[in-house]
Amino acid sequence: MVFKPEVLIYNLDRQNIPSKRFFCSIVEKSLIVLKERKRIVLSLIFVDSQNIRRLNNYWRGKNKETAILSFSLNETFPLELGKKEKILGDIFLCPEEIKRQVKRFDTSLDSFYQKLVVHGLLHLYGYTHGKKEDKLKMEYLENKILETINK
Repeated sequence: MVFKPEVLIYNLDRQNIPSKRFFCSIVEKSLIVLKERKRIVLSLIFVDSQNIRRLNNYWRGKNKETAILSFSLNETFPLELGKKEKILGDIFLCPEEIKRQVKRFDTSLDSFYQKLVVHGLLHLYGYTHGKKEDKLKMEYLENKILETINK
């Protein structure tokens, strides 16, 4: 049995972003591909370029804007009747930087948000792209999930 994920959305930037339904659909389809059986909770937090730069500098030592940052918690908590809930963590997104990158990569805003959320979700599950084999594994899963979303 697959549980519907709880996707908490905090738009601290106050810019227009896609709907909660849009983001929940991405996460739900991703979890099917990942064969997740627990109830998942994660946060999508939208911040301006100044705050994403601060976060990137503080946590990664990179003093520049980025479209996305993921912070994994990945804790499992018991629910009633023996079911479990897994809190994955937070994904920070910067709509300003996302719009810049959409123009640079000549893609649609929705497609880019899909790619970023899937990418961030995979990071919350512990996937990385530091080593070549890890990168190939992550890219494979990312592409598989994006194919499922766009069917």
